[in-house]
Amino acid sequence: MKLPATITASLLAGALILTGCSVSDATDGTGTTDSTVVTETTDATDTTTDATTAGGTESTSSDTTSTSTLSATDVDWDALPTTDVALTDDGLTITEAGTYVLSGSSTGQVVVDTDGDVRLILDGVDIASTDGAAIQIDAAELTVVELADGSTNTVADADSRADEEIDGAIYSADDLVITGSGELSVTATFADGIVGKDDLTIESGTVSVASVDDGIRGKDTLTITGGTVTVDATGDGLKASNSTDLGEGVLTIAGGDITVSSGDDAVKAEQQVSITGGTLDITVSVEGIEAPVIVIDGGDITLNASDDGINAAASDIITSGIAITINGGTLDITMGSGDTDAIDANGDLTITGGTLDITAQSAFDYDGSGTLTGATVTVNGEAVTEMTGQMMGGGMGGGGMGGGHDRP
Repeated sequence: MKLPATITASLLAGALILTGCSVSDATDGTGTTDSTVVTETTDATDTTTDATTAGGTESTSSDTTSTSTLSATDVDWDALPTTDVALTDDGLTITEAGTYVLSGSSTGQVVVDTDGDVRLILDGVDIASTDGAAIQIDAAELTVVELADGSTNTVADADSRADEEIDGAIYSADDLVITGSGELSVTATFADGIVGKDDLTIESGTVSVASVDDGIRGKDTLTITGGTVTVDATGDGLKASNSTDLGEGVLTIAGGDITVSSGDDAVKAEQQVSITGGTLDITVSVEGIEAPVIVIDGGDITLNASDDGINAAASDIITSGIAITINGGTLDITMGSGDTDAIDANGDLTITGGTLDITAQSAFDYDGSGTLTGATVTVNGEAVTEMTGQMMGGGMGGGGMGGGHDRP
């Protein structure tokens, strides 16, 4: 049974006793109700997240990628209570573990602040916050945002807020997973669309983001394994932003159907980008894919850029071992006119496999060694079997970590 948030606190508390839950109204001390607060009486079940980080920055093979096993299935959700909540403009504050099935509209915020695991099932919500982020996870062991089957959900944030560190329309201070088979539309008018300050994973669903700065940003890791993801960002499109902790700042695309239009870099990581599968269509970008270490083992990539298509360059934390390695996949790279490079490594460039179709004034630019073996490469309509001096374009003149949208 769905419990409308407008019901009195006593009636709602009585109804939730049946599911082991309690509810109280938060007030500002004047008797005015600020938001609905939902608390569970059942203890949380901790989830275990294993992260594997290979040491060193010199290797360019794909096993250097920091990977996360973060998943919505890490938690036994059946062991936790489930609560149905119809949203109102009072907003919602969750302080205990469990599953919350949300429906309805709100101009308030959905806030999570607990030491347990929380699953938010969005089942037809329209959240247009007038006071900061639309969904704000201040603390949780793991938060899962699940898009209910057949549902259409929209969230938008306010264009200003008291705490500017909370810079996403959907913001999580801890691990966040997005999953499900429904639809989610995110509009960010303050800064970024979806932000995870630890590990951020998109498993499935149809997710579209329009933002005035970065689109989807995971600090430690951003991992996309499935779903349909569309990003229209004024800043960077997809980003892993940790530039202080070695082994973090890793962006992984292992599946999904992804489309990115960006005013800066479409896919950017402070330490490594790894692409093993999925479809990536970069329709507009300054630099298409950028990181100190870039490894492409698979996937279907279409890339349009006005500066460098794929660029390996030093970051604040990675200053050696700069490299691009392409072992497989299908890449169609189209570059704008001028001093542009389709593939630019401020270090080594190694191509061992895959199919590359490049349209560019300069196809390859590398400062270290350049190796082309086993791949099918076409440059401006002509088959290429080796990297020649005419393809290099000046080494140090290309690339560099561009953009003014870097935040931890």
